[in-house]
Amino acid sequence: MEADETFELKIRVSRDTYEKLKALAERKGFTDVSALIEEIVKQQVLGPEAAREVELEKLRQKLERRLQDELNKSLSVIDSLRRQLTELYERVDHIESVVKELSEKKAEAKPPPPVQRGRAYKTGIERLSEDKILFESTLPPRIQRDAFFSYLEREGAVVLKLSRERIAVDRGFWEEFKEKLFKTVTTNKEDEIKQALGEKGFALWRALYDDNLIIYDPKTRVWKPLFKNPE
Repeated sequence: MEADETFELKIRVSRDTYEKLKALAERKGFTDVSALIEEIVKQQVLGPEAAREVELEKLRQKLERRLQDELNKSLSVIDSLRRQLTELYERVDHIESVVKELSEKKAEAKPPPPVQRGRAYKTGIERLSEDKILFESTLPPRIQRDAFFSYLEREGAVVLKLSRERIAVDRGFWEEFKEKLFKTVTTNKEDEIKQALGEKGFALWRALYDDNLIIYDPKTRVWKPLFKNPE
């Protein structure tokens, strides 16, 4: 006789007894009365040890189902948060593109120069032509930086993008600066560099040097650029 062979067993009970068995099955978590009776028979025939193992197996299955349900709920929440985060990123990207477009349009629409106490108004590129270099950190807070540097670049200025800030340089001064630094200066002593480049040229040298964009070769005694030459 095979161990897993099963037989059908029928018993007759009164309705009152059946209802009590049905209620007991529901309280103990059985699917129906047959499962309850089968469990009772196993307990009586197999003994308490085997019955305990069966009970533990049922408890394990019940815990597995509950854990799986909780896991499915958690995964559902994570998926929802992921979708919301993706939508948020898309909205931020859209807002940034709209702001950038409006800033560019505002920069292109130049207002007529105001009259300031009888003195001629100077444009940004005219001031840069006089001052030679302009550090982004020196701009007043009211200036829209991206639009302003885009305007200077369109007007022919050289815009250097350093790690900490941007520097606008008059193109003529930039060519003169490169000619002196890379072809004339043969020292790495700051006082001699300052004397060769002047105050403004030295300030530009200091910014490039601190940002590791230029390097001095002690063998050839020549300064070399580590950046691409701006157009």
